[in-house]
Amino acid sequence: MCLKMFKIVALLTDFGTEDHYVGVVKAKILKELKKPLNVNFIDITHKIPPQDVRKAALSLYFSYKYFPFGTIFLTIVDPGVGTERKALVIKTDKFTFVGPDNGIFSLIYSENPDFTPFEIIESKVLKAPYSSTFHGRDLFAPAVAYILDEITFEEFLKPISKDELKVLSFPLPEKTLNGYKLSIWYVDSFGNIITNFHKDIVKGPFKVQVNKKEVPLVKSYGYAKKGELIALFGSEGLLEIAIREGSAFKVLLNPEIEVILEEEK
Repeated sequence: MCLKMFKIVALLTDFGTEDHYVGVVKAKILKELKKPLNVNFIDITHKIPPQDVRKAALSLYFSYKYFPFGTIFLTIVDPGVGTERKALVIKTDKFTFVGPDNGIFSLIYSENPDFTPFEIIESKVLKAPYSSTFHGRDLFAPAVAYILDEITFEEFLKPISKDELKVLSFPLPEKTLNGYKLSIWYVDSFGNIITNFHKDIVKGPFKVQVNKKEVPLVKSYGYAKKGELIALFGSEGLLEIAIREGSAFKVLLNPEIEVILEEEK
């Protein structure tokens, strides 16, 4: 009797769920395996807006730390597919990340400074016939299978310098005379506007202003009236602007909405 080892592959893409792409990528990983492995696929999301690398980077950042040790993250939002952009494998002390070199791992780099970057050697992984528009299937999926099979990295990867990597900028809150000016990091599917301000930045009391108007800071959505514009700290500890049972993003319209924190004296 052959006992199968248990492995986790987490997927995050902009492929959507209407087409065959996600299923084909999973099938390709399984088809390329040489060892008898039990692979558990976890779909983080496949509804990243097309080509939105920044939102993909944030979704990955909000998600990865909740996964078990040894998880492989296959992250494919790849507007540069088929060009000379690098295909990466990133190793940290707990996880492995596979995807394009377009900044999608920027927040992983900053939170795991001891990471080790590798470039996938395409000639060692791509097998004819292959597509220049579907590297998720033909390049990244086989690379994931090689990692699952514990093939020595030197056989299909080459070490690269961290200086070679594409990095996106995610600005920190801007200090002002009496508080902070924030940037909008993310808008979720509920229309909640998630800022770059973490609850640990300010220890004392403060007020929140949106477009120069003060909004109440509440503990959770249920403490607001239906349709009320509020501020609260969400599940990741970041300040959010929300509307109870509504979309703050749709009501406020402007994605560059100004959010200012003022420390009370």
